[in-house]
Amino acid sequence: MKSLAGALSGVVVVLLILACRALPQEPAPQKADEPFFVDLSAKLGLDKFAAKRVSFTDVDGDGWLDVFVLGNKAGELKLLLNKAGEEGLRSLTDFTARSLLADAAGKRMPNFLLFGDVDNDGDMDAFLSRYNDFEKPGASDDGLRCEILLNNGKGIFKKLDGSGMEKRSETICAGAFLDYDNDGLLDLFTGNWYRIYGQLECYPERLYRGKDGGKFEEVTEKLGLMTVAEPGKRDSSRPTYGITHLDYNNDGWQDLLVCAYGRQWNMLWENRGGAKFVEVGEKTHIDGDEDESGKYPQKTKDFFKKRYGSEREDEKPFRSNGNTFDAACADFDNDGDIDVFIAEICHSWAGSSSDRSMLCKNLGKAKSFVFKRMPEAIKRRHKNPESWNEGDLHAGWLDFDNDGRLDLLVASSDYPDGQYLKLYQQKGDGTFADVTDKCGFDWEGCGGLSLGDFDRDGDVDILVGRSFARLPKEKREGKTAHAALFENKAGNRNNYLCILLEGSGKDGSNRSAIGARVTVKAGGITQVRELRGGAGHCGHQNPPEAYFGLGKAEKIDFVEVRWPNKKLTVQKFKDVPVNSYVRIKEGSDKVEVLKFK
Repeated sequence: MKSLAGALSGVVVVLLILACRALPQEPAPQKADEPFFVDLSAKLGLDKFAAKRVSFTDVDGDGWLDVFVLGNKAGELKLLLNKAGEEGLRSLTDFTARSLLADAAGKRMPNFLLFGDVDNDGDMDAFLSRYNDFEKPGASDDGLRCEILLNNGKGIFKKLDGSGMEKRSETICAGAFLDYDNDGLLDLFTGNWYRIYGQLECYPERLYRGKDGGKFEEVTEKLGLMTVAEPGKRDSSRPTYGITHLDYNNDGWQDLLVCAYGRQWNMLWENRGGAKFVEVGEKTHIDGDEDESGKYPQKTKDFFKKRYGSEREDEKPFRSNGNTFDAACADFDNDGDIDVFIAEICHSWAGSSSDRSMLCKNLGKAKSFVFKRMPEAIKRRHKNPESWNEGDLHAGWLDFDNDGRLDLLVASSDYPDGQYLKLYQQKGDGTFADVTDKCGFDWEGCGGLSLGDFDRDGDVDILVGRSFARLPKEKREGKTAHAALFENKAGNRNNYLCILLEGSGKDGSNRSAIGARVTVKAGGITQVRELRGGAGHCGHQNPPEAYFGLGKAEKIDFVEVRWPNKKLTVQKFKDVPVNSYVRIKEGSDKVEVLKFK
């Protein structure tokens, strides 16, 4: 028995040594007067080119998050690999030419790229989205369509012929990967807007079911998702500017949230076991707020009468809602169900019936998972209360200070009255304080947004694009609308855990575990995260990683994973170390502590 105990003791020592070696490098503590974030744009070379859309994604499988950026012109598509730099710092290496992404894009820039492992081989493939508005007068068809690009595992992409995504030519403005039927293969939901901009008739959203090898087949009508062409009805096609998926009612099946533009109703499609979808936007109150009067302020009416000879008529109820670009979904209040922050573009001239950006609290099972709007939770201020814009293109949840409470990041677009990247820190009472002036941002005119731990030090960094389209000339001169990477300097005050999941593939969970729900209990707080394959406007996407701030907790009570498979398998783990990156594989009872080289 002594020899066995000695052998086991030796094994434990070896495992502890390996685990310690696997931990990310301990970050230097934040200085008292240091901003929460530091802009690494110039140091990483991101200031050399324009970039509107952005994504963190690991394309070469080395465990480090790479950077994808996309501008509006030829040559503004870049794939930058995250590599070791001088003095232990990270650097970005231009891998665009070798990746063949620009070759796949061809002569016309894609509208956005969305990354996901569509063939379950362990690397991130891409959906290349084309925005085609060939129905407008005078337009000509260049023959380019949406594509699936397969990754060879080293970050080199090749077009998949006959993927099923090349059959339609529509005005795609949003997309998300998910597994709606929990069959272990990623599916794709896409959102369209107007057939001809300025007219109410729109294309429908479309759902594509994933097949072997990364191919897709459309199942929109089969699953009850097809909308009608006639405007103004609850089931009308509408201009969709964002797509999000979430399990709003905790049943294990991913539901679909449609973010509508043109002040039309948002839609929430409830997933009934992967067999059909039922629209519950009105029932759950996520479609819009209660004010559907459509009334314009008298100032607006007078302006229209002076300019056009007649007052602008008040809007009908279906045109009295929001211009929704994003829906950031997370359990912000740690009560076990998924809440939503709705990001809107809104203007003072449109009147009170035009919806403002809003935190929508999920009231849970006892209240049939209805969403309650919380106008007092996050207070916005405008320099001119009589004339203002809110240009909220994107929003995202992150626990930037790792205190166990999710904070809200809002990325606002480029209206000339000052639209910035803003951070709202959640307080103990569930309200939020604007701490932007402590962040070191000063980032006006936001483009895309992606959140992930770029330097693997245990806190979430921020990647954001930029747009100057609506800014006056004097604000644009001498500036490049480039991306920024803001390194988090505040999160290292507290403990953390990051979890990467690996599904078993077809007939189990999809390889990236999109749709999985991860629960962590530590320090008396139970937190929930869901893994998503896209959210909001034009390819808004975070890497499929679950980040948890643990505050001062030095022990994790348990980690629980509900896998997105047919059986909704639940696994529970104990003795998971704090301040670590871990990988959990479906069906395995082991937790692997990761080492990043």
